[in-house]
Amino acid sequence: MVAKTSRERDHEARQAKLELVREQVESGQLVIREMSKAERVRWAKQRASSEARFTPEERARRAVALENRRKRAARFS
Repeated sequence: MVAKTSRERDHEARQAKLELVREQVESGQLVIREMSKAERVRWAKQRASSEARFTPEERARRAVALENRRKRAARFS
């Protein structure tokens, strides 16, 4: 038997988690809803205050990480 790569193991783990979420949503154990306007405002303020403390290097690293996350999500969807 051929050993799986870490990428394959990560992908399988992600798929298992997504399946669990789907099952929980279908059974009613988990409810996914949109944020209210008040919640969006609250989290936007919190995010802005934390991002204001970032150094330029941290901002660049965060931008790269977000772009990689978007690419990965697009690849698996």
